[in-house]
Amino acid sequence: MKKTLYQQKQQENVTKHNAFKYSLIALAIIGLSSVSANAADETNKKAKEEAIEVIEVKGQRGNLISAQNMKMNADTVMDAISAADMGSMPDRSVLEAISRMPGVAIERFAAADDPDHFGVEGGGVVVRGLTHVRSEFNGRDAFSADSGRGLGFQDISPELMGSVEVFKNQTADMIEGGIAGTVNLNTRKAFDADGRVFSFSADVTYTDLREETAPTFSVLYSDIWATDVGRFGFLANFSHSEIKVESNGVQAGKYEQQEWDNSKYVPQSARLSKKQDDKERDGFATSLQWENTAKTIVLTGEFIRSQATLAWNENAIEMDDGDSKVNLKPVDGTSFDFDDNGTFENGIITSEAGWRGDGSPQRYGMQHTMVTRVRNEESIVNDYSFNAKFTPNDSLAINFDVQYIYATMAIEDVSVMGATRAVVGMDLRGSGLPKISLLHPAYDGQADHTPGTPFTDPSTNFWRSAMDHISDNEGEEFATRLDIEYTFDNSIVKSIELGARYSNRQQTTRQSTYNWGVLSEAWADHNIWYADTDVPYDEVSFDNFARGGVLNTEGGNTFLFPSLSMVQNYSGLNDALAGAKAVAWGWNPLADRDDATGHFVGNEINVTQEESTAFYAKLNFEGDFSGMDYSANIGLRYVRLDNTTDGFISYPDDVPKNDKDIANVLNAEQAAFGNNASIVTQSIGQYTKVLPSVNFKLNLTDELLVRFAFSEAIALPSLGNLRNYVSIGGADQRVTFDPNVPEGDEPVPIYAEYERYTASSGNPLLKPMESYNYDLSLEWYFAEAGSLTSTLFYKDISNYFVNGFTYNDYTNNGVTQEVEVAGATNGGKGTIAGFEVSYQQFFDALPGAFSGLGVQLNYTHINEDGSPNSGLNNSSSDSDEAGDIAFTDLPLQGLSEQNANAALLYEKFGISARIAYNWRSDYLLTTRDVITKLPIYNTANGQLDASIFWDVSDNWKIGMQGTNLNNNITETEMQVNQQGDKVTRSWFTNDRRYSLVVKATF
Repeated sequence: MKKTLYQQKQQENVTKHNAFKYSLIALAIIGLSSVSANAADETNKKAKEEAIEVIEVKGQRGNLISAQNMKMNADTVMDAISAADMGSMPDRSVLEAISRMPGVAIERFAAADDPDHFGVEGGGVVVRGLTHVRSEFNGRDAFSADSGRGLGFQDISPELMGSVEVFKNQTADMIEGGIAGTVNLNTRKAFDADGRVFSFSADVTYTDLREETAPTFSVLYSDIWATDVGRFGFLANFSHSEIKVESNGVQAGKYEQQEWDNSKYVPQSARLSKKQDDKERDGFATSLQWENTAKTIVLTGEFIRSQATLAWNENAIEMDDGDSKVNLKPVDGTSFDFDDNGTFENGIITSEAGWRGDGSPQRYGMQHTMVTRVRNEESIVNDYSFNAKFTPNDSLAINFDVQYIYATMAIEDVSVMGATRAVVGMDLRGSGLPKISLLHPAYDGQADHTPGTPFTDPSTNFWRSAMDHISDNEGEEFATRLDIEYTFDNSIVKSIELGARYSNRQQTTRQSTYNWGVLSEAWADHNIWYADTDVPYDEVSFDNFARGGVLNTEGGNTFLFPSLSMVQNYSGLNDALAGAKAVAWGWNPLADRDDATGHFVGNEINVTQEESTAFYAKLNFEGDFSGMDYSANIGLRYVRLDNTTDGFISYPDDVPKNDKDIANVLNAEQAAFGNNASIVTQSIGQYTKVLPSVNFKLNLTDELLVRFAFSEAIALPSLGNLRNYVSIGGADQRVTFDPNVPEGDEPVPIYAEYERYTASSGNPLLKPMESYNYDLSLEWYFAEAGSLTSTLFYKDISNYFVNGFTYNDYTNNGVTQEVEVAGATNGGKGTIAGFEVSYQQFFDALPGAFSGLGVQLNYTHINEDGSPNSGLNNSSSDSDEAGDIAFTDLPLQGLSEQNANAALLYEKFGISARIAYNWRSDYLLTTRDVITKLPIYNTANGQLDASIFWDVSDNWKIGMQGTNLNNNITETEMQVNQQGDKVTRSWFTNDRRYSLVVKATF
């Protein structure tokens, strides 16, 4: 009978330097799982030398063995997931895949500071409660060309990966920058396998809310040729993925204190949104390898390309009626229900206003905008690398590496808003989704009210406004490194490693303002109704909204919105809206602004250059302590960063735009100061640091080990917060109106003056965050695919990135003003502490078919103390309000106290199945929502996914996968006072996804 490698291992005597029970298994499994070329080479050598006949362990069991042994043999604390394991679950991106690992969580919104737009697949990774995560391809830098530091993991196809490693502490040879952790994406290479490999997979995914299907496929080919001059290997891997999803959002507006009773708080109506996402990913990776006949030289050239596009469109209904937000009242004959705090729970809302510019009655339904929004994003990363390994003898190993990255990111975000009026019924009582009703704006409880079709009547909908935003970024980096390792014989010092690395990164960000402008309004000459012009609009059905039972609209759940096809055609939008413009000074495209070059003016273009130089020394130890084997490493890493940032000072734009502009009556000195001038500047900064690290691993028994890790780490500031800009604007304007204007007529301003000036600012001299990281783990590996591990971790962090305030004098156009400058700075200290527990096992001892059962569990608990929230917006060119946090003593943004994953596995008789549940507790999503300006919390929630595959033959398998099978409703809450009271802000419903999959390997 053939024996598996594991069975043969039990019969072998363990040598002094290979005492741990599963180390040979680890090397074999890692090699068979195509995780790393080095591991595969070592496995092949041992296989030849010892003539061990290896039986490959496939399926989920093999995947768990692979990940388990990567963790067990690592030089520091880490977790891993193999390519095959990612493929066994319905994860469409690397981001979704790593969310199943201990201590890792993801966000489900398009951006943390924009919790009004659900992301379905997620858009940010958090490791042990922190977002300062470093990203790598094959141990090298990897980044997207946004304003951040890292890679958009949601844009990376898992089909390109051989494995993903999440390092939670550091060694001296690792590139600096990961206080929270380092996520390393290992791509596949030809020498990972022994010979030719051809594989492909294809699936089609159906989304039940969107009711559409989308395809995904990938193909891989690799081969190895032995020649007289050595061994050659070639690999090419391509993947294409599409997904079409929908999310429906119900939101309560900001609760406003009412003038008619200042103990009562009523929401600004409801926001209803219907958002559809079309995402495509194309990934390509290829490598060419050569090894000489003496096996002393290995050369690897590699190219990786990731291209992701996201096109989403949204129809949203939201109140925008500043005239009446503090006079929201129940319709006649009814009353509101309030909780004990005076917070609205149920009722039918109308409004009162002293003057309405559109001529509506003083008691009437609130004005709501009818938004059609289109956003197109494209992110491309091209990564070129060359690596040379030279091992002339058993003692010396030299590694040389060079890399070039070029990344681009483009965003086109366009909205056109119509408007109509409505009386709104809201029932927010109890749990579950709310009940919303929309009624004719004249409805006021009349017994003889005859229902009509007010929301599909072109004569009651008018063209209100438009807004455009463009982003066009590019970044490139050249990096090279040299590593030398010398191994000693018969010494407690196993080896010494020395290395140096240099990188030069340049990034240009072009990010326009969000260019809002009026089309027609009562205060902008007059309203232009849909019925009075040929500007196109669409009838959009909200039937089955949030799966039904939520929305009830007078005349049916159909509404008029600006035409989607018109909004999608940005280049022709200005001409298309010509008939909707009541004034020439209203909305015009970004490119039509004075001094614009293309879509951007000078103060929206920022250029940053960063040079990084690093040297390290690392000693590796190996020996025996009281009969127990140990291994350790200790090292120092020296880092120097040099930043050069071009920028500007931008003065207020108080130049009158029309004869009704309040700037016409602005204080004379302030009008001179606010002449919309801009001055170009440049700043240079430098930072140096020595980072120590210590890692120690002691094998207590053949199955049990204890591990300790310590390092000092840094997190580099976002490039967005390094911007060298000061953008000044007036604040708290006091306006005096003509007292002779009769009551009820439009007020006429006669004088205006700012009480102060404020400014948003980047900080090119911003220093990295610093942290002392400690880990202590106990790891029990009791079977090939069985382990129980626990880790205590502690981070002592300083130099947080926070929004600070200074007061500076600025002189422009002969006028000097004091300006309160809010900008990025370093400040504050805090700690992150917690523990992780992971358990996995197949129950082989169970009888018959039950022996295929297995389980995989992990749980993370995190405590934070003293950490300040940043109050920064690193993704906007104009974040002057980013630091205005409504309340103090908020928890740390993005940190869930608890994270958990549970999976039930089955593998027997060619069937491989898994049911997995991912859960995280509530957390602060953002300190400041862009709409309500309030802190928003994501409530605790979990998602259930499942998969089942059948091995049709040795080469073919088919399967089904399901995502969000529990129809998870994502809820958010807004904090409404300093005491911490919260009310529900949002309920988001999204698709359940079902996939049919075919895979083959030859």
